Amino acid sequence: MSKGPQYQQDMPPPGGYRKFNWERTVLWRPGIIIPGLVGCAVFGIYQAYYQKRHRQTEKFEDRDILNAMEPFIAAERDREWLRLLKKNREIENELMKDVPGWKTGTWFGEPVYYTLGEKWWDPAQLEVFAHSPRKSQMDEMLFHHHSEYSAPKFYDKWIPDFIGRYIW
Repeated sequence: MSKGPQYQQDMPPPGGYRKFNWERTVLWRPGIIIPGLVGCAVFGIYQAYYQKRHRQTEKFEDRDILNAMEPFIAAERDREWLRLLKKNREIENELMKDVPGWKTGTWFGEPVYYTLGEKWWDPAQLEVFAHSPRKSQMDEMLFHHHSEYSAPKFYDKWIPDFIGRYIW
């Protein structure tokens, strides 16, 4: 058997290594670390508290504005709804003008649109949008009131249009 190469393991110098100077690592002293951590925690709590207060104030103001605008929004939507119903009656008049005995708003003499005393009775949505494009019906069904913070986001350009119209 041949004798392989001889390896010599590195050993500490005689008398050992010199002492490490811990004093030069200033940040490891407990007198600096603990107050630093406490200061960071206090600042974090302060920031969290004031950010929460700011968010609550903004949410309160947004809700207050929406509550003030709600009657106007509802009135505009009611006007649009009535305009659509009137347009439907006009289209029905135009379509059925050649049918003898046809009365607009009835189905062979039976009323389709009727009221119960002073109570308004909305027709079904499919009936109202019978003469409208499909997009109008989908816009009405998928209407959501978005706050001013619902501006287009950076990722909107990657969302396909056939999905995006259901999101925004």
